[in-house]
Amino acid sequence: MAIDIKNIIAEALLRLCETTHLDSITIKQILNESHVSKQTFYNHFIDKNDLIQYIYTHKIIVGFQDGETDFDFYTQLLKSFYNMKKYHLFMKQACLRNDQNCLKDYMFKHCKEFDLKWHQTLYGKEEIPEALRFATEYHANASSSMVLSWILSDMSSSCEEMADIITQLRSVGMEKLFENGKTQGNPYQRH
Repeated sequence: MAIDIKNIIAEALLRLCETTHLDSITIKQILNESHVSKQTFYNHFIDKNDLIQYIYTHKIIVGFQDGETDFDFYTQLLKSFYNMKKYHLFMKQACLRNDQNCLKDYMFKHCKEFDLKWHQTLYGKEEIPEALRFATEYHANASSSMVLSWILSDMSSSCEEMADIITQLRSVGMEKLFENGKTQGNPYQRH
C-alpha cells in the first residue's frame, strides 16, 4: 500500500488550522507537523494555496469529480456541505484570502468547469446550446456566491437547507434546455 504524501500534508495543515490562523501558518510549520521534507512538499504542491485547493477538492467536494453521468447533484452537494461544516474554520479562513490562486477564485472556476463538463457529458456529442451554456455558467456563479456567503456568515442555514435551495434553483428550466440532448430531463432531479 502506497503512502499518500499529499493526504499527510493536507491533514497536517488541517490540524494546524485548529490552533493557528491559516494566514499565519508557514510552510515550515506544515513540514514540521507532517514530518516531510521541504523537497517532498514542493514535489507535491506549488505553494500553500495549491495545498488549500487540494484539501478543497479531496476532502470537501469529494463527489464533484470529472466524468460522472449518473450523478445525484443534491446528494453530492449535501455531502460537500457536511464537509464544509466539519472543516468550517479552515474553509472560512481560506475563503477570506485574496491572494493569487486563492480558494474563492478556485471555487468559482472549479464549479463552472465541472458544471460545463457534466452538462456536456449529459447532452451528448453535440455541443451544448448557447442557452444551456449561459444557464450553466449563471447557476455555477450564483451557487458559488451563495456557498461563499454561507461559509463567511458562519453557516447560519443548515446543510440540508442550502443543498435544497441550490438544487431547486439550478433545476429551473433545465428540462427544456436538455430536451434535445442525449440525456433528457432535469439533471438536478433527485434520485
